[in-house]
Amino acid sequence: MGALPWPVAPGDLVRVEFYKFPGDSLHYFWEARVVEVRPEGVLTLLPQGETFHHVAKGRRVVLDHDAYVAFFPGAWYSGGPDVREGRVLEYYWNVQTPAEWTGRGFCQYDLELDVKCRADHTCEVFDREEFQAKRPLYPRVWVEEAEKAVLAIFRHMEEGRWPVLPPGEPLPWLERI
Repeated sequence: MGALPWPVAPGDLVRVEFYKFPGDSLHYFWEARVVEVRPEGVLTLLPQGETFHHVAKGRRVVLDHDAYVAFFPGAWYSGGPDVREGRVLEYYWNVQTPAEWTGRGFCQYDLELDVKCRADHTCEVFDREEFQAKRPLYPRVWVEEAEKAVLAIFRHMEEGRWPVLPPGEPLPWLERI
């Protein structure tokens, strides 16, 4: 594997931005710390007590857990475990356009589909209705890649690839805004 396309190192602070298509409206964002850099990607952390900004809903949420999000070069998804006191609460995966470097962080278009997985690695797809409603607006390749990304996420979890942790006791889904 070659070098990562992003100039980041552990300890760096990065801004993560998700946009909505069509147009360029900022959907949500947060500031994260880079905790690990590997050939396969970059793992970031939004720690407990920090703020997630949901611009589209006009809300800010202070996290009561640690949220890890891995970005993989060229991948049509990002995500990782939500953890509290060393215990995986769930995994949250965003289906998106591949992350681009802005000079200070990552930006991508949110493609509506989300995959949530319990600590025992059982997964469900969420927001299919929103994806179907937006499907005619997306470029055809985006639709195709989004559908492939869902399968790739399931495979990622089944194979326990980084940053997936060993299976644990499943918990109820976290409430999301």
